[in-house]
Amino acid sequence: MIEDHTIKIRRIRTGSVFRIVAAGAFFSITPFFILMGVLAAFGMDSLKWNDQPVLGLKALVAGPFMGLFAAALFTALIGLMLSLGLWLYSKFTPLSLRVLLEDTDAAATAP
Repeated sequence: MIEDHTIKIRRIRTGSVFRIVAAGAFFSITPFFILMGVLAAFGMDSLKWNDQPVLGLKALVAGPFMGLFAAALFTALIGLMLSLGLWLYSKFTPLSLRVLLEDTDAAATAP
């Protein structure tokens, strides 16, 4: 059974912040770039590199790599800023988070 809890956190570790940002970035930005690569393969001017459109089969191959590059860059920049901001916030007050916890005892005894 899943239970809703509120927990107070004094500080979130930097690695956890980067893991959360990376998961969100890689699972949202990369599929978007794959879609743009597919559209560019059919002639739509949706991918550019050095102000030059990437079209055709090159776009189909370049799209995922451009997405991975953009997600990694986003993770590095935003993860660093979020870590700094949360560190400063933790100096003043603890962070309150709502989480969904799974009851492991009930799951182990279920038939």
